[in-house]
Amino acid sequence: MHQKNKQWIPIYAPKKKTNLLILGASGGVAHAVLQYLVHHRNFFNRLILLDKKDEVVKNPYLDHATLHYTFIHEEINILKKEKTYRNILKKYEISLVLDLTDADSLPLFEATEKCGVSYINTALNDEKKTVSQLVFDVLSRKNKKHNAASIFCAGMNPGNVNMWVRQGIEKFGIPKEIIHFEYDTSHLVREQHPSITWSLHEFLVESTRDPGGKMLGRDKVKMLFPNALENRKNMKFIASPVLRFDQYPEGFQILHEENVSIAQKYDVPSQFLYAIHPQTMKSLLELYAKNKKIIKKDLLLGDNQNRTIEGADCIGVALDYPKKRVYYLNTASNGIVIGTNATYLQVAVGVFSALFTLIFDNLSPGVYFVEDLFNTHYKYYMFDNLRVQEFVFMKDAQNIKDTKEKKLTLASYNPEIKLKRKNRFEHLFI
Repeated sequence: MHQKNKQWIPIYAPKKKTNLLILGASGGVAHAVLQYLVHHRNFFNRLILLDKKDEVVKNPYLDHATLHYTFIHEEINILKKEKTYRNILKKYEISLVLDLTDADSLPLFEATEKCGVSYINTALNDEKKTVSQLVFDVLSRKNKKHNAASIFCAGMNPGNVNMWVRQGIEKFGIPKEIIHFEYDTSHLVREQHPSITWSLHEFLVESTRDPGGKMLGRDKVKMLFPNALENRKNMKFIASPVLRFDQYPEGFQILHEENVSIAQKYDVPSQFLYAIHPQTMKSLLELYAKNKKIIKKDLLLGDNQNRTIEGADCIGVALDYPKKRVYYLNTASNGIVIGTNATYLQVAVGVFSALFTLIFDNLSPGVYFVEDLFNTHYKYYMFDNLRVQEFVFMKDAQNIKDTKEKKLTLASYNPEIKLKRKNRFEHLFI
């Protein structure tokens, strides 16, 4: 940036400003995105917010004047209101839709793309289809003709974590297995009640409604019935080299979008283990044992707005090779963010990375997952705004052939990945 007439003027700006529509604008991720969008507001022309609830206009943590948005108080059921939705796109000349809802993803994408408008989401949602079915569906569209460029699953996990995988693969080659893991120790400060830091609906879908699962390789899905809650795995084996605890939690074995898409791309096994605060897990197991189900009313949303929370969300990925194991790890603390929580902040970094990729990179019309965007702005913004650590462990040569326990010795450690940018892309740090 350079100084002129005592005002800071960005030296890197889009050729044409984008008209942005945010769906689900009263949700937690949207609030985190909007809290930081003020720093990038000059990149956008019109900002349209849409939600069936109007919490966004009441949020005291947002700079409403600087955001300068138009709010549409509307519920968009695309199967019933596609005409209404398309009229909104046309009326406001929308060029990019950011879908932060838990509505069925693919019908929204299809309606958006029909209008020649780009689409971004942070996850694939559907009330009937499984995650693997949804990812396979998106991948089947890659070779078809498209009217715009769209990015799927651009959050934290799915999202940023597969850019870490790409970083590792570019540096070390394709591993023999990829293990994603997350330990969210977030909990309410003043209340002894089970809480979750993201969508209560989607948490219950992943943990209790849908089967658990993992990828054994390309086109090889292993489903774990009846659900991920009943298929837990102790995380010591994967977390202990980089996270030190007296006791390690049991993680849900959840089949996530990032597992399916990365397994399809590289034909490697991939799984995801997700653990929550021990007391929350204990309460949920007791409820499940008693009622054989868990409902939304059993949980509170720890958004760090209406309810203050503490703890941290630690997310990592391990790339396992015959003679070494490489880790990438990011930890975000709830105690250092205001008006949102650590989980939402991590997702917001993925959202901005995708937004800037569509604005500044000349992507051809088509569908993309994050791992397809290695040579774009995505990785630069993401690594600039997340402190991602890299650990490289060598395996004990005497135990290389042992498929069970291998002694790991730390060979190198990078406390923060910093990339040398090839362009003059300037931005404020979150």
